[in-house]
Amino acid sequence: MTKLMKIKSLKNYGIPSYILNIWEKHYSPYLLPVQEDAVINYGILDDKESKNLLVIAPTSSGKTFIGEMAAITQVTHLHKIIYLAPFRSLTEEKYRHFKNLYSSCGVDIVISTRDRREDDHYIIQGDYKMAVLVYEKFHYFLWKYPEFLAEVSLVIIDEMQMINHPKWGPLLEDVIEQLLKKDLINLRIIALSALLENQEALLKWFPAQALISYQYPVELRKGIVRDGIFKYITSNKKKHTYRREIFFQPETVCNNCFEDYLLETVRYLVNQGEPTLIFFATDAETRKWAKCLASQLNSPAASTAIKELRGMEETSSRDELLELFEKGIAYYNQDLSWEERNLIEIYLKQGEIKIICSTTILTTGINLPFKNVIIPLDKMHNDDEDYRHCYQNGLTFTDIENMGGRAGRLNRKNRRKEQNSIQNKEEFGRVIFLAYSLLSETIYQNLYFNLHQHNNHKMLTKRLVKKEKDLLTFLLRLVVKYRSRPEKIKKYLKEKGLIALRNQSKSEEKNCLFSYWQFIFDKENLEEEIDNCLNSLKENKLIREDKKGILSPTARGILITAKRIKVETYLFLKTWMKSSKKGEISDLEILFLLSLSQDGKELPPSRTKARTP
Repeated sequence: MTKLMKIKSLKNYGIPSYILNIWEKHYSPYLLPVQEDAVINYGILDDKESKNLLVIAPTSSGKTFIGEMAAITQVTHLHKIIYLAPFRSLTEEKYRHFKNLYSSCGVDIVISTRDRREDDHYIIQGDYKMAVLVYEKFHYFLWKYPEFLAEVSLVIIDEMQMINHPKWGPLLEDVIEQLLKKDLINLRIIALSALLENQEALLKWFPAQALISYQYPVELRKGIVRDGIFKYITSNKKKHTYRREIFFQPETVCNNCFEDYLLETVRYLVNQGEPTLIFFATDAETRKWAKCLASQLNSPAASTAIKELRGMEETSSRDELLELFEKGIAYYNQDLSWEERNLIEIYLKQGEIKIICSTTILTTGINLPFKNVIIPLDKMHNDDEDYRHCYQNGLTFTDIENMGGRAGRLNRKNRRKEQNSIQNKEEFGRVIFLAYSLLSETIYQNLYFNLHQHNNHKMLTKRLVKKEKDLLTFLLRLVVKYRSRPEKIKKYLKEKGLIALRNQSKSEEKNCLFSYWQFIFDKENLEEEIDNCLNSLKENKLIREDKKGILSPTARGILITAKRIKVETYLFLKTWMKSSKKGEISDLEILFLLSLSQDGKELPPSRTKARTP
């Protein structure tokens, strides 16, 4: 057996003992293989290393700790670091995590999201050691305060696989391009990504060393339940052979009945005392199936969680959760308040809550100790920037790998039992597909298991395409990013981003992909539309054209781009303000006005909870 590297041995890399004690207590006495590789072969503990690093590894493989080790190393050498996450909830979780572990050592940690602005002036002035920011806010700082990175030595981009998301991908691409062109010699980017479909294209586009691992920290048993038998293969074997585990007797379920299969499978796992995560496509489905399971299962109540929830603010979801907690069950989606989500996470970790029905929100970032993951869907919900046109995507191989990676998470107690072996043979997780019909069994076999056996890590290489409806705003963002002539902008859009707008050599223009995302426009007379939009931007003093014909943004144009406001919204408000009478404006009038703007029309319905009377 190969011996794992001890956390204590990192003292040889200059890591102080009090930091090593924190890591050993909170994580494990040993590094996982991908973490050891990052230390030995990629220099993450070298404070002078400046090469960018892209880590691609399965969910729960330990890649997040790689970023954390690199961050703390930089802090101990009097450098500043920035940690980026895509969502407010994940940003808050990382902030609390770092505060909990390192504030007692004197590490000043700040946070910035759209709702958390109290630390913004510290970030602008550089008065911090670690800053945790959501993608959008970091993007804003890049444009509004371009010098704020002067003393930053490391930017960690968590959940880098979000670059494939139609909403967040173009924003993340813009963030990375801005970092790369700032020419900060001592700035290093470490990007942490789960497995992703477009891996080869990302490796070509992002200039970084690549650390790629497909190894899970524990054995994952991945299989299909059919007629009460869980037939599975294991994840960490070179040769895949099928094994069996009996979940229930075939006569306890009706064929073609999904509810029967779900109920009996969960009943078996509850009787084993194993925490289980069940993925569903929508918020409504998580509530529906959590209530269904709670009505038919006899499982222990989450008593302490119930007492704490009763003392919390009344919301539209609180009464539902109280009923579910009586059976140790919960749902987890965007409708819950932060306090409710946090409560569920705490009591899952403490073992009171055993079953969680969740949307794919739990595929990103949040680390919870599930033994099993059930994937009963063949689609996942997605949304583009235009909320009115939500759609469902079919699951891909890597979607399933990342969802399944939530199973069998090592906890500190069991990690300490590993001693000198790479894996604890008593530790395993299950990834379960419910084949409630012959057709569903065939679908799962074709969707996942045939791929797994024949070519499980082959990734696609393609340009990601997004239909862009707002040409006016797109052109402003383009001018903000690249000072260029109108003719070159037209050529760029006509050739769908295949030429470069920034200055590059001819060989670079020939051999490189210049953008990760490709934008297309469904417009007739595109050149005429471009001229009209550029004239509008110039007339409204959002861009200017110099004597050489080169377009550049004004301060106002940069601000609109930084705030990610649509130009149409800005012009709408500007027109209204000019025509409105001077005097006091009521809150209701302002809200009504905003709701009529282009940005306002595309906002999703409010998720604020109504208080019960």
